[in-house]
Amino acid sequence: MANPMDTKGVFSNLLTEGEFISRIKYELKRAERYRIFLSLAIFNFGPVVDMAGNGSFETEEDRARFMNQINEVVKDSVREIDAVSNTNHIKVGLLMPETSRQGAEAVAQRLAGTLTGYCSDYFGKPDGFLIPIEISSFPDASGAKSIASYLEELTGPE
Repeated sequence: MANPMDTKGVFSNLLTEGEFISRIKYELKRAERYRIFLSLAIFNFGPVVDMAGNGSFETEEDRARFMNQINEVVKDSVREIDAVSNTNHIKVGLLMPETSRQGAEAVAQRLAGTLTGYCSDYFGKPDGFLIPIEISSFPDASGAKSIASYLEELTGPE
């Protein structure tokens, strides 16, 4: 697993894609071994970009800058032990160790409100943004996909 310490020795929960995948693997093994909760939330900003961003993003750098700012909002809104994927993709992953599905749902709803407000301010448009969220938890199997399934999507079959 990548070292969660950045170059200044301060804990960072904003991880590159490779570090995020490594963290998911580590936390999933830990959850299975100790039978503790683990939750993963995926926030999809595709509808936001489609609804408001097309005219605002003249270049790929504009979209990447927006997604980096979204990552910072998520990072600043969660616990230090949570991991946030730091990619320029249209989806943001949030890994929440020792968090049940119900806890993850509460965090996701709170965070969705924060992100909707941020998007409204960013694009100068009233609320109405839809940010779809998928949640998967271990050992809870009520989600559409397992955390292992998400991991396989990110890494490809092993």
